[in-house]
Amino acid sequence: MTISYSDKFVNLLLRWKGSLWKAIWKQLLIYLILYYAINVGYRFFMTADQQKSFKKYIILCDSWTKEIPLTFLLGFYVAMIVRRWWDCCQLISWPDTLLFNVSALVRGTDQETRIIRRTIARYSILASVLAWRSISLRVLKRYPTDEHLINSGLVTREELALFKKTEVRVDPHQKWFVPINWIQTMMLRCFEKGTLSHTNELRVLLDNLDNFRSQFFKLFIYDWISIPLVYTQVSTISVYGYFMFTLIGQQFPSVNLYNEKVDIFVPIFSILQFLFYVGWLKVGEDLMFPFGADDEDFEFNYILDRNLEVAFLVVDQLHNQVPSVYVESLTDTVKLLHTDGSAKLTSHPQRQHLRKYRMKTEDMKIHADKEPEKKYGISFSDLEANANHILEKPKETEKLDRKEILNRSIRKKIDTPRRPSGQPISAKLPD
Repeated sequence: MTISYSDKFVNLLLRWKGSLWKAIWKQLLIYLILYYAINVGYRFFMTADQQKSFKKYIILCDSWTKEIPLTFLLGFYVAMIVRRWWDCCQLISWPDTLLFNVSALVRGTDQETRIIRRTIARYSILASVLAWRSISLRVLKRYPTDEHLINSGLVTREELALFKKTEVRVDPHQKWFVPINWIQTMMLRCFEKGTLSHTNELRVLLDNLDNFRSQFFKLFIYDWISIPLVYTQVSTISVYGYFMFTLIGQQFPSVNLYNEKVDIFVPIFSILQFLFYVGWLKVGEDLMFPFGADDEDFEFNYILDRNLEVAFLVVDQLHNQVPSVYVESLTDTVKLLHTDGSAKLTSHPQRQHLRKYRMKTEDMKIHADKEPEKKYGISFSDLEANANHILEKPKETEKLDRKEILNRSIRKKIDTPRRPSGQPISAKLPD
């Protein structure tokens, strides 16, 4: 099951179900038995010369352990598995959206319409059971045979006979999509009969049904294609190989970096390393296949019970249900209240990050536009002045538009020598 936890730090460390202690206590016990077996032989059954030679191997094995990039390997491995585990969690199919739309669009309180809505709800749960029992050990143990489906009321004998007529040669167990096809056919018949009044309503239902179906298919892909075996083997061999070397490399008595004798009877640091690294590896092993019956596997049986109850509530009991609304409700005031407990909690409302920023007074002055840069030695205002001067001669320019006048003014200015700075412009059109 998926273990939920929320408690003080010390209490969390003492929990057993779903904990680190439950995951690795067997491996830790074997490691300590081997460690102390070597330590006893080293302390009490070796001569002084043999102990001196054995210390060389202790130093050698300890140096080898530093050559294994254990943190690097485990980090990528476990991060990939946790991300895959969460993706699988997001692909669990919930029929809520589909059935809410069925309740909203397949309207009516007559017996036939109610049967249609309830049957669609039942088929959605049936598809879930057929799909999940091929990947989840929990669901398979709950519904091992088709007879169990009949006893639970998810399928009738006539429906089961029709289901078995569908032949799938590639994988006979993968017929979970048949009830979804039945739902699709019922939606089409509702449209043909006029229960669904518009094609848009049919499209909404079919889109929701397709999304419901695709979640199962994507989950099957994750169940089929797992983490490459090579990656798993590299991580596992690295961890257990590392601790095989520590059985010798972290024996005491030994010597430190200053060639001083050090003797510890309980290898505290070795035990902590074992808890960290082997526990890290066990996280990956437990989450790699989240469809079993371990502590961190998905609770498909609870999900089925919840979906069945919600499905029939939505399509039948809650259909067309709404409280009465009165005119007096326009004057009703709504005020959110606090209890004494919630009022004592600190509140951190939204704050914009520029709320305390203040601009300088000189930066808030209106910016004056500068005159555009001159091109070809003449500005746009000079061109305007020349154009106005030319327009005063209607006989010469009555057939010229403003654009042509400006163009001719530019050409005139380009062809004439550049005037000295500060001298006024005097441009005239040729006769």
